[in-house]
Parts: sequence; structure tokens; C-alpha cells
Amino acid sequence: MNKNTSDDYKKGIKVKYEVAKTGEFSGFLLNPSPAELKNLCLLLWDKRSNRLDHEILDRFFEFDDKSTKQKQIENFEADKLRPISNFLKGKTETTRIVNLDVIAFLVDFNPRPYRKFMSGNKEELTEDVAINEIVKKEERIVKEDIKKELVFKEFNKKSVSKKIAFAVIPLLVFSSVSYGVKNIFFPNKNCMVWVENHYEAVEYDKVKNTSKVIHLNQDVLDNFKKITVCDTTTFFKNGDTDNPLVWYGKSQDKKQYEYFNQPGLHPETEKTLKPISKYIINKYIFK
Repeated sequence: MNKNTSDDYKKGIKVKYEVAKTGEFSGFLLNPSPAELKNLCLLLWDKRSNRLDHEILDRFFEFDDKSTKQKQIENFEADKLRPISNFLKGKTETTRIVNLDVIAFLVDFNPRPYRKFMSGNKEELTEDVAINEIVKKEERIVKEDIKKELVFKEFNKKSVSKKIAFAVIPLLVFSSVSYGVKNIFFPNKNCMVWVENHYEAVEYDKVKNTSKVIHLNQDVLDNFKKITVCDTTTFFKNGDTDNPLVWYGKSQDKKQYEYFNQPGLHPETEKTLKPISKYIINKYIFK
């Protein structure tokens, strides 16, 4: 049995990244700047992290007991993630194992971390992780191509009557025309813009010169909202100040704080939102 190597780990992570950057967190991974990577770490801390992931992030961010882990990620110097950014952008071919572990966490590559991966089998990696990830992504398209191919094969069989052929061919033509009409009159909305208190999906070419446009992120589009808070708002999950439910940042004119239901970037200032604290609640909300 051939044991995995560090090169296998790196290659597997790269393959997984190619899949992940068009998935749920594409808004962070398509252009993986240090700031976007830090924000994704903050977002995934509660969503994805387990004991081993805590180990990965603890080693990279060098957590201490002086404040919450989320707060330490938020205050972490973004430029320290630049080696990871350069690796994902292809500017460098190698990076430290601790950086590879962070990437594995961000793109959900398994097995991780590196020490766990090294106990795996090389054949399983190449077949189950690298190849299957791509195959799954293309599976629906391939199935459609197979169906079309079977239809045309049936046309070539002597047992297929001309009536069936004449019935099916117009349907295929109609489908092709319909697809073309859909693309012309109902183009894909591949970006999004901020509108008052939420994001809306848009077609890039129609708004690129009038609005601040970002790449479409379905999770952010569906869930990220600006909210109004008051003394009856639930600010923490189960009252635990380490589990905030509200994030805040200064408005574009810097005259007031604005509040949001998820971590991330302020949609207008592009500054990293901060988790709510009792100090902010007492000083700016309860008063």
C-alpha cells in the first residue's frame, strides 16, 4: 500500500478548491484575498469546525485565553493570510503545512489535517477525492448528454418508426430554441448588489457602471440582512456572549452603527463587521 505524501495532500486540496470556488462560498473563494479568507474563517468557525478543525485554526491563529476565538480571528492581521491567498491564486507553488491545513478547512477537503491525511491510502485519495469531486460536479450534465445520445441512437435503429422520429425531432428543436430564447430574454443573474437592507441578484452588464457589484453568493443572498435592533432583540444564543447573533459596523457616513444578522463585510464600507458585545448594547442600543 502506497502511503500519501505532502504532494498528494497539496494536489488533493487544489482539486477540491477548484470545485469549492464555484460552490456555496464562491464569493469568498473566487478572488481569495487575505481579507476574504479571514472572513470565511470567521463565518465557518461555528458552521464547520470540530475538534480537529479547532486544532487547525488554533495552530494558525495562535489563540489565547484573553478573548473569544471569534474576536481573535476578527482582530487577526489579514496580511498574514497572504501566503494562503498567493497559493490559491497560483502565485506560489508551495506553502507551509499549517497553511495547507487552513485551506483544507476552508474548502472542506478530507481527510484533514495533514497528520490524519498521512495515515490514509494514496489510491483512495486520487480516486475518491480528486476524480470523484469533478465527476459529481459534472454528473447532471453528463446524464443529459447520455439521454440525448440514446435518443439519436434509437433514431438509427431500423425498428424505430418514422412517426416517432418526426415526433421527437421537433421536440428537440423546440427545446434548443427555447433554451436560446431563455438566455436572450431571461439571462442568468450572476452577481448581486446591495439594496437598502439586503442583496439582490442582478445581471453584471446591466449594473457594472452604476452600482457596487459583487459575485453572486447564494448563502449571502438568501440570508444576509441589515436588521433593526432594540431592547427586546436577542443578541446572544442562549445568553452566551461567545455566541453572538448580531454583528455591527459604522455606516458609510460614519455617523451611526448599523446592525446585521450574520458576520462578513459591511456591504457599503467593505469593513469587517464586529460581533455585538454588551458594551455596545448598553452604550448605543439601550440608551
